[in-house]
Amino acid sequence: MSLRTFILLCLLYIGYCKESGEKHLTILTQSIGSMLVSEIGDKTFFLAAILSMKFNRLAVFAGAIAALVLMTGISCAFGIIVPTLLPRFYTAIVVTIIFYFFGAKLLFDWYHMENDGDKEELKQVEMELEELDKKLLSSHKIIDPENPSEGQKTNLAAVVPIQQIVWQAFIMTFLGEWGDRSQITTISLSAVQDTDIVFLGCSLGHLMCTTIAILGGKLLANQISEKTVNLVGGTVFIIFGLMHTYDLMTGHLD
Repeated sequence: MSLRTFILLCLLYIGYCKESGEKHLTILTQSIGSMLVSEIGDKTFFLAAILSMKFNRLAVFAGAIAALVLMTGISCAFGIIVPTLLPRFYTAIVVTIIFYFFGAKLLFDWYHMENDGDKEELKQVEMELEELDKKLLSSHKIIDPENPSEGQKTNLAAVVPIQQIVWQAFIMTFLGEWGDRSQITTISLSAVQDTDIVFLGCSLGHLMCTTIAILGGKLLANQISEKTVNLVGGTVFIIFGLMHTYDLMTGHLD
C-alpha cells in the first residue's frame, strides 16, 4: 500500500470517528498527541534525522515507519492483554498514574535542566551511527586513507544497497522503541480505549514525527530545544492525566 493510499484511508477513518462521536475523535487526538510529545526529540527521531542525511530518504523512511507501525501493533496487543489480568477500572487508574508520572518526570527534567545545549540523545545516536558506518565501510571494503570520514559519507550512500538501508533503519528503530515512553503510552491507551483507534492515532503520530525528522534532517535536530520539548511534553501528559481522571470520576472509563 502506497503512502498516499495510507493517508487517504487515515483521513476517511478520521471522518468516520467524527461521525461516530466525540469520544472517538478524542481518543484519536490523544493518541496522536501522545506520540508527538513522546517522539519529537527522542532517540528514534534523531536516528531518522541523521540517517536521512547520509542515505536515501525514502529507504530510511520506509524502514523507520515499518518498525514503528509494527511496534505500535505489538504495544496495542499488550494493551489488549492487560485488562484480562486486571479489572478495567483499576487498569484505568494505573494508566492515569502513568500519564501523571510521565508529565511530572518531563516537567522535573525541564525545571532542573540548566544547559539546553547538551543533547544526550543526539550524541548517543551519533555514536551508534559512527559504529554502523565503520561496519558498513568494512563490509563493503570502502577505503579512503587520506580522508576516511569524507569518503565514508560519499561512498556509503552510493554503494550500500537500498534494501540494506531499509533493514538497518528498521532494526535500529525497532530496538530503540522497546521500553520507550511511546511504547508504554501506547500500551496504556490501548488498555482503556478502543484499540483500533489507538493504533491508528499512534501510527499517524509516528508518521508525522518521522516525516518531520526525514525532511528536517540533522539541521532540525540541532535546532530542537530539549528544554522546550520537556515543558510541552510534560504539560500535555498532565492534561491527558486530568482528562482520564475526569473520565474515571464520571464513570466513562469504568
